[in-house]
Amino acid sequence: MAQSQNQPLYWDKDRVPVNLTLILSLGIALWGVGGMFGLISFGGEPSLIILLGIGVAVYTWLMTPRQYLVYADALCIVYGRPRVKALHFRDIAEVELGSVSALDRLRVRPHRGRRQSIRVREVESFYEQLNGALNAFRAAHPEYGTPPESEPLPAAPSDDAADPESEAANAAATDPANAAAPEPAADNSGNAETESKPESQSGEEPPPEHRPIY
Repeated sequence: MAQSQNQPLYWDKDRVPVNLTLILSLGIALWGVGGMFGLISFGGEPSLIILLGIGVAVYTWLMTPRQYLVYADALCIVYGRPRVKALHFRDIAEVELGSVSALDRLRVRPHRGRRQSIRVREVESFYEQLNGALNAFRAAHPEYGTPPESEPLPAAPSDDAADPESEAANAAATDPANAAAPEPAADNSGNAETESKPESQSGEEPPPEHRPIY
């Protein structure tokens, strides 16, 4: 990257000055070498002790940060040589500064992936320098700014909206003039009275009966 050929804008060491795990693992490896040559007597396999000590020492050397370098376009974390991890500013979303009691007080949150803890000695100064370099980079390269938030999805239609009867009820409640007038009840009293009368009382009088004269 381009920043590897330039001097860093700011740098700081890890807050743990001595790697005790590395020293302990190297001591275990030397202990195994002494048992292999008969200098130290112990019950066990010397070659297994040597491999265990060397394996832990290599892992600790490659995974423990030693320095943090702030460049004009990236943050570099220097582990045991030859491992150097570079975080370009275009991939960084935000630099987070927590409370004093937090173990990981200073963290870098990328757009994708896990947060990176920054365990420096001068936390406030490193935060100001890193945040200032990040803002300057975004001002010079607006295309690498923070991506916009995604728009919320539209709400699903409710069951009342799909029911035509509910729509009609809502329209009637909103505008009383559009509400349908109730139908008048049918008057069946006249029909019932007409049906109950015999045909003889419909309007014409029946003819008189003729009785014989004895």
